Amino acid sequence: MVRLLCGAAQCAANSGDSEMAQHLLGRALDARDDATPDTVNGLFSFSYAKQLYYAGSSLIWLPDEPALRKAEQDSGRAIELWEQEGEQFRSFDDEALAHVYMATARLKLGEIEGAMDAVRPIIELPNDRQISWIRKRVGELSLLLDDERFKHSTVAADAREELRGAG
Repeated sequence: MVRLLCGAAQCAANSGDSEMAQHLLGRALDARDDATPDTVNGLFSFSYAKQLYYAGSSLIWLPDEPALRKAEQDSGRAIELWEQEGEQFRSFDDEALAHVYMATARLKLGEIEGAMDAVRPIIELPNDRQISWIRKRVGELSLLLDDERFKHSTVAADAREELRGAG
């Protein structure tokens, strides 16, 4: 149920329905309180870190500052939790994407240097670790830097060049 609600929140956020996305994420938190723990780690397990990752990946689509701050926070917390888990429970690809989602939230908030701090460990990964979703989302960061508000920023130009050179 938690996974389904988080997936529905991603869909709502992607279609621009901030209220519904946040409502569904709240229901997912409530559902976690009632869920029994996963006894076997695998494809169908859905840890709290994964739930936070889904929340961050949902909220980055929304234009409002509170949602973007929450996306940044949830993505960061997911990273922290995964860093504390043993390798058998750690999702390295999702952890890498959480860095990109944190960077996306920061960039949408106008925080270029903070965004680059979040994504730099990911663009420095070896090519075999940069799955297609990572390359796609990092490319989207580069496109966000083309926004009019960054037009005269040398920091944005440097970040854009670094991101485009990483691909």
